Amino acid sequence: MSVTIDIHADDFGESVHASRDILDCLKDGKLNSISVLANMSCFEECVNMYRREQDEFVWQPKISVHLNLLEGISLAGAENVPDLVNRDGHFKLSWEKLFFISFLPSRNKFKNQLKKEIELQIKTVVDAFPELSFKAIRIDSHQHTHMIPVVADALFEVIGEQKWQPEYIRDSREPMMPFLKKISLYKTFRPVNFIKNMLLKFCSSIQKKRFKEAGLAPMYLWGLIMSGHMDEKRIVKLFSAMENKAEHDGRMLEILFHPGRSSLEEISKDVEQKDAIEFYISENRTIEKQAVYALDLAQKARKGER
Repeated sequence: MSVTIDIHADDFGESVHASRDILDCLKDGKLNSISVLANMSCFEECVNMYRREQDEFVWQPKISVHLNLLEGISLAGAENVPDLVNRDGHFKLSWEKLFFISFLPSRNKFKNQLKKEIELQIKTVVDAFPELSFKAIRIDSHQHTHMIPVVADALFEVIGEQKWQPEYIRDSREPMMPFLKKISLYKTFRPVNFIKNMLLKFCSSIQKKRFKEAGLAPMYLWGLIMSGHMDEKRIVKLFSAMENKAEHDGRMLEILFHPGRSSLEEISKDVEQKDAIEFYISENRTIEKQAVYALDLAQKARKGER
């Protein structure tokens, strides 16, 4: 491979069952990196599972903080972030609401509350994984909320105030042309995901200067238009075009999977939205895990880095 590629799994810590699926992938050398949720009720149990099985990993993965501002319980507490949560302390705002808040006069009120939550979630993950360092911190987020202007402002202010040094912050920017050129796949893409792609590209453009000033390596993300269904067949058909696009533009390529599937019995008050529950227990997550195994890209990516 002529371009740096990262095979990544989101949502470690989402549930015990989903985390076990991700651990399977790590033990079989199918992932280069994972991101960890700090605010689900199973967090401690999942961290302990990771510790028990870590010696069985083919290699140690890069670990990112997976900021979660849409689901689960606030670590800051309802009294400190009253506009973000309900009376039980669970997050109540949607992606769309956070986006529109970014352009309202009241944005600073929300930004200050977001800063409290973001700081605690980052510290919780770093404290749980001694191999992590605030001098080389890695950050992404659930549903890419860190790309929303008001959330990005909060995140970068926290990083600056704490004097942390980011090694990686996901730029959720996905090239669209490889998908448009593959006419045979048109009917397999969900139209709403093209809207998601364009909206995140807009957010990426806003943050472009900030990412550059932070010294972050330019990147592309693959996992928006095919979000929730990163299957082997389509990845094979699109891979060369995506790799060539990343190489041409001088960017690394992160291929995002969700190979961890929750069981219905695990769903708790951590996740109350119907759509989110369906996403977590979807058969498509098993399909994504199968793709991770069948494609075996993580090992190839590691060889390409040497």
